[in-house]
Parts: sequence; C-alpha cells; structure tokens
Amino acid sequence: MTGSLDAQDVLAVVQQACATVLEIDPSSVHPGTAFVDDLGADSLALVEIVEIVEETLAPRARPGFHIEDEDLDALRTVGEAVEYAVARL
Repeated sequence: MTGSLDAQDVLAVVQQACATVLEIDPSSVHPGTAFVDDLGADSLALVEIVEIVEETLAPRARPGFHIEDEDLDALRTVGEAVEYAVARL
C-alpha cells in the first residue's frame, strides 16, 4: 500500500493527532496553523503528535518511515509538517 497516501491523507492524520493531544476540534487545524503560536503546543505535545502521526502512517509508508527529532523545530506549521511527512513516505 506504499505510495497510496497524498497530502490530504497526511493532513487528516495530523489534524486528528493534534485534536487528540491538544483536545481541540480537528476542523480547527489547517495547513497554515502554527503548532506553537496558534495551538499552544509545547515540546511534549509536539512529541506526542509526532508519535501518533508516525504510528498512523507507518503501516502505509515505506519501511523505516520516521520524523526526525532534530527536524521538529523547523516544522512550525501544520502544512510544513504535512509536506515533510509526504516527502518521506
């Protein structure tokens, strides 16, 4: 099933992960939404979001799919995170 994911699929996963961790409505999360400035996510919340995204996408991604910890700081918005994940699927 590798390669069957597109940006919309990944966005839905990130929206749901944000909703779960931050206890918000997933429809309030958009590509332009900033994790820290708009959602108030701290570093622990970001790690939890990443874990959910990795676990959800891994079965449909190439083997070894992983979001690097050192790349987290550069991913300021939901859209940047989606692009990052899609590029590594």
